[in-house]
Amino acid sequence: MRFLKNKIRMARQFQKEKDLKIKSESIKSESEHKDKDSLFSSPVHSPSERKRRILPPGVVITPERIRCTKNIAKNYGSAIATFAASDMSKPYIEDFLRHEPISFDQFTDYARLCKKKITGIDTFRCALLVKKQDSSELAACKRVFQQIAEVFIKYFSVNWIFTAKILHKLVYLKYRGKMLRRVQNPELFTYLKG
Repeated sequence: MRFLKNKIRMARQFQKEKDLKIKSESIKSESEHKDKDSLFSSPVHSPSERKRRILPPGVVITPERIRCTKNIAKNYGSAIATFAASDMSKPYIEDFLRHEPISFDQFTDYARLCKKKITGIDTFRCALLVKKQDSSELAACKRVFQQIAEVFIKYFSVNWIFTAKILHKLVYLKYRGKMLRRVQNPELFTYLKG
C-alpha cells in the first residue's frame, strides 16, 4: 500500500513540474510572439502560424467553438444583401441615392449580385471596398451598400439573429459590434476573430 501511495505522489509531483515547464515556455513564446507582432503589423496569420499559436491557460479550442464562428461574415453579408434588395430598405436607399448618380434598380441589381457572390470575408470586403479601377456607378453602388450595411447592423440585425435559423445566437450578437466597425472601415476588414 505504501509503495502505491509513493508512486501516486511521485506521479503528481512529476505532472506539476511538467505543467510549470509548459507554462513558463508558453509565457516565453507569448512575449516572443508579441515582439514579432510589433515588427510585422499584419493581422492575418498563415494557417501554419495559427496551429502553432499558444492559447492562454484555460482556453480550449474545440470543434464546437470553431463551428460557432465559422460563417459569421458570410451570414452577415448575405443577410445585408437580402435586406438591401428587399422593400424594407427602400426608404433608406432612396435617401442615400439622392447623393449618388445611380438609380434604385441599378442598386438592387448590385445587391442581388452581392447576395450570390458573398462567400466569406474576402468577398464581403470586395462588395464594400471602393477601388480606384471601379467605375463611377460601381463605386456609388458600393458606397450605398456600405451605408445600408450600417443601417442593417445597427437597427435590424438583432431581429434577424433571433428569427433566423442560427444556432449560436449569442455569438452573432457578440460579433455585431465588430461587424459594424469592419463595415465602417472595409479596408481593415481582413479578419474577424482575434
